[in-house]
Amino acid sequence: MSTSNTLFGRSATLIVSNEQPIKDQGSGVVTQPTQKGVDLSQLRFTFNVFNGDTESPNTAVICVYNLNKNTRKQIINEFDTVTLQAGYQDNIGVIFKGTIKQFVAGKENNIDSFLELRCADGDPNYNFGLFGTDGAGVTLAAGHTRGQVLDQISTAMNLPLDRNATDVTSGSGGVNLVSVRGKVLFGLARTQASNLAATASARVSIQNGVLTYIPLTSYLPGEAVQINSLTGMVGVPETTDNGIQVTTLLNPKIRIGGQIQINEGDITQTIIRERIGFPSIADIAPYVADATEKGFYRVLVAEHSGDTRGQEFYTKITALSLDPTANAKNSVKAYG
Repeated sequence: MSTSNTLFGRSATLIVSNEQPIKDQGSGVVTQPTQKGVDLSQLRFTFNVFNGDTESPNTAVICVYNLNKNTRKQIINEFDTVTLQAGYQDNIGVIFKGTIKQFVAGKENNIDSFLELRCADGDPNYNFGLFGTDGAGVTLAAGHTRGQVLDQISTAMNLPLDRNATDVTSGSGGVNLVSVRGKVLFGLARTQASNLAATASARVSIQNGVLTYIPLTSYLPGEAVQINSLTGMVGVPETTDNGIQVTTLLNPKIRIGGQIQINEGDITQTIIRERIGFPSIADIAPYVADATEKGFYRVLVAEHSGDTRGQEFYTKITALSLDPTANAKNSVKAYG
């Protein structure tokens, strides 16, 4: 069990390891990694994590300070995966797991050196996942279902499926629709993943190495995370043209597509007034997100930032309002 970096009741752990298989470009031989890693939790490190409801991989920039030369060399030469956990007291969880894409080594001043890790969640799976051996493709016979297409996408990208993915992509009324024609899957799996999302009126993304589908007009099941002054809210939430924005003490329970609840009275709201005889405000100004009486919202963006030796330890959220009176599959309210 790794040792936590604990300060002010908060905790953060950082582990680098080697989990990605390596293909020799000359011989084509794939080498599976040995299972080993280094726990960097006791060192000072800072992090900025961007998780979003987008197809392109989530990103993290992690900066580790004052590594000895041998450890720094080992990390650069041997390790490719980073796992970052953070939170407060009993509420600690993974906020990012992904592949290290780049390293930046240098000195912040004449005393402190740093190694910066630039990472992406599921980057090789997203960019290089191909159907069939060496991209030869996969053929599905007439009568195949969306579930079978989803399984082939998961296999090609070498990613596990979120447990709700099959329900989201199955079709109307939860029935896994059957295709009357055969289908050939070829090329990059991410293209078919995007096509399936469009067909199912959903968004596809990779969240901590898991292929996730979320309905456009709905949210992931689970209890809403309460955000108020007693649960760690920082500052004042406000309505913007990007959505409801609120900052809280770092909380790993904030999930893309999950629910949060904010008191309506806590939100600073922008109100646009229509004037008779003038062009519609929708034609000349951006929409502003709605605040709702019940205060339920779906998370679109969660940005985690922290410094294990400093004050920074926050989650910044952008969310859209939900209509709690509507069916769960049609509950996300539109702008305006």
